[in-house]
Amino acid sequence: MTEELESKALKLLAKNFEYNQALHMEADVMAELLSVKKKEIQPALKALGEKEFANLYIELDKVKLAKISWRGLNEIGDVNLKFGLGKDSYANYKKEGYNL
Repeated sequence: MTEELESKALKLLAKNFEYNQALHMEADVMAELLSVKKKEIQPALKALGEKEFANLYIELDKVKLAKISWRGLNEIGDVNLKFGLGKDSYANYKKEGYNL
């Protein structure tokens, strides 16, 4: 499940980048959006960081924030920037048919 979770997390970071190019995502929010436990997202995010697919902010050995890197964007390949779609961009993901 780790590789599958890594893939889903990277796709989620790419989706977040489409709406919020300058912002990192909170690891706990990512876990909630991916319907996994908070502790399950940690190894997946750390693996993405080791592959340089994500930039991580780590505090006390726990990933707090993550943002897709340029290498991660190249791995995903298909990212379309979107602007002005409201305050709650997470709600927009499902409106677009993006199922996590």
